[in-house]
Amino acid sequence: MTRHLIAALAVAAVLPSAAAAQVPQFPDQSRFQKVTLNDRPGEPMSLAVLPDGRVLHAARTGEIRLHDPRTGTNNVVTDMKESPNGLYQHDEEGVQGIAIDPAFEDNRWVYVYYAPALDTPSDEIGTGINEGDAPENLTTDAERERLKLFDGYTLLSRFKFRNNKLDFDSEQEILRVPASRGICCHVGGQIDFDGAGNLYLSTGDDTNPFQSSGYSPLDDRPDRNPAFDARRTSGNTNDLRGKLLRIKVLEDGSYITPAGNLFRPGQAKTRPEIYAMGFRNPFRFAVNKVNGHVYVRSE
Repeated sequence: MTRHLIAALAVAAVLPSAAAAQVPQFPDQSRFQKVTLNDRPGEPMSLAVLPDGRVLHAARTGEIRLHDPRTGTNNVVTDMKESPNGLYQHDEEGVQGIAIDPAFEDNRWVYVYYAPALDTPSDEIGTGINEGDAPENLTTDAERERLKLFDGYTLLSRFKFRNNKLDFDSEQEILRVPASRGICCHVGGQIDFDGAGNLYLSTGDDTNPFQSSGYSPLDDRPDRNPAFDARRTSGNTNDLRGKLLRIKVLEDGSYITPAGNLFRPGQAKTRPEIYAMGFRNPFRFAVNKVNGHVYVRSE
């Protein structure tokens, strides 16, 4: 009988009560609505809600639009193709992330993660030749020399938001993430902040996974473009790609690394900006601003 009593108590402990099983009804439930900001946004990547309820939303192709919920208008207020650095677009590169500073109302900083044009080769329309494609195989001296033209980086910068647009003259370059250009894939690129004001940035592994027969892209043959080997990036403690980075941006645009990242500053063959590593393409993540927990979705 005692045994049955213990079993009954155990079942009672794990089964929810009738009251607990009921779906709670919140008086402000109607506040949550699905609203279309723009039904023709180009290639939408990220958005940032301003304190006044307006929304900045960015497309990979460079257009940053401002949505006004009071009027329903969506105007292109900034085009990163027109920035002094220009915009590089090949496969997934372009504008990736946009976010506002936690103290935006005081400092007006907007953060953008984008690929500056640099001198990277690009396709010339009408030639029928893919000048912008990096060589996949490095069997000749000419191919090995040409590959050097595709060494680039993706840039985390911030701009003052003035007169309803990003002020290019105010740009502060914060962090450069290396990039093997001219070949697909995985840029990542979300920006967010925790409750302590630390900035998080997700970065893809910058590796082509489509010629590995479904296995991990670990191709280190000397006659192959290194972009087929993820060990150089997501598996590399001394590289910023394939990571979740965490930094504290200072007033002048420089940064420090907060305690609790994977590697301490000065540790050999590591980057102290790395908070988590080994990702393929951590395209989206969320930060719990109360306890600092981070939830990552890697594609």
